[in-house]
Order: sequence, then C-alpha cells, then structure tokens
Amino acid sequence: MSYESKWNAPFSYVDEVKPDQQDQKSRLRYGIINDDQYVYITLKTKDPSTIQNILSSGMKIAFSPDGQKKEAYSLLFPVVMKEDRKALKRIDTDLPNSLGLDLLLDSYNKEAVWKDRKGEHFINLVEPDGSIKSHISMDRNGELTEQIAIPFSLMGVNAKETAMLGLNIKVDGQSSQSGFSPRIGIGLGGGMGMGGGMGVGIGSGGGYGSRYNNNERNVDIRLEVQLARAN
Repeated sequence: MSYESKWNAPFSYVDEVKPDQQDQKSRLRYGIINDDQYVYITLKTKDPSTIQNILSSGMKIAFSPDGQKKEAYSLLFPVVMKEDRKALKRIDTDLPNSLGLDLLLDSYNKEAVWKDRKGEHFINLVEPDGSIKSHISMDRNGELTEQIAIPFSLMGVNAKETAMLGLNIKVDGQSSQSGFSPRIGIGLGGGMGMGGGMGVGIGSGGGYGSRYNNNERNVDIRLEVQLARAN
C-alpha cells in the first residue's frame, strides 16, 4: 500500500503524529511524518488481541530505502525476553493502569534491537543522547501507543534526494529474541508480589488471554512511504 508522509515542521512529533490510517485486520492505526533528519511513526490500537500480540511477541519495523537491500534495517521494539513472558502470565492486562503492566512497559522502554549492515545490536533508550527514540505506553482507556523516531542517517538516506521508503510493520506472534540476554534489568523475574489479585494474565485460563489467544490479529503492514519535502 502507498502512504504519503507529512512534513514535520513546524510542530513537534510527540504531539502531532496523528494516526490517519488503519489496518483492517489488526485494527492497528498508524501515522507517519518526516523532516530532513528523522522519520516519525506513531502506532495506536485498542484491539485486545493485537495488544496481546505486541506485548507478548514484540513488534518489528523494517525499512527498505530506495536503491538498497530490502529490509536492510529494522527496529525490534518492544524486545520481549523470556522473563517478560513469565511476567506477562502474572499481569492482568485488563487493568491498563495496573502496577504490573506499568512495570512491564517501563522495562520495555529501556532498550530496543536495531539491525543494520553490521547485524543486530541492542540500543539503550534510557540515555538522552540516543539517536533512536522509541516509547510504548497504555492509557487508562486501554489504548496502546507506540512512538518511534529513526534518523535517516542510520539508514544511509538523504531525505532531500530520496522519494520513497519501504516500511514493513510486523508482529508474527513469536518472539525471535527469546535467546537474547537483556543487558538492562527487566526487574520482573519474580518475587514482585504480583500473584495475588492479578493472576489472570495473557494466555492464562479465563478472561483476556483465552478469549483472544489466536493469530487472527497478527500485524503485517507493508507500505511504500512517499517522503514529504519542505515547501
């Protein structure tokens, strides 16, 4: 599908990337803007099954700049570790303001996996000077939001000369990163007192997990993004 990006200036990305398209299968809404330096992506959904898949498997966004190898660059965020999946079984995600979910999302916002020509490597999202920005959150209405900013320079792209950027947003229902060892502590490995009253977690019997434990909402959105230019 083709998508026409909008120019970032004069507003700021956090406030103004409004999702203006929706994937009908996953009910994931998306919006993309850019300037000369960055491409900014905002993803939002209230669909319980899509939220389940994102939180339990992670989301991969792959980039295919014009004239370069297909999906030569990608960002995996959130990065779902074995510890995360254990924690998810103890968290009731029907409670979007629950302490357990807040802790999990906070751990997700610490790191991501960036793939470039040198291979995959962890990037620290906590350091303020990090060039890649990525953040996931859930509001009290149960809407999940993921915001991403990627510098064109990391993809060898001159935005003033490049017209198109291939983009694949994917959640395949299985984490490819289960073998990774997190370098930033997850903090949810056990003993956090989340067992009582919050035991109905994703994939467990009853409630949220069992109703939506299927692959019908897997995300696979392929876009040809026409980059915006300054007027």
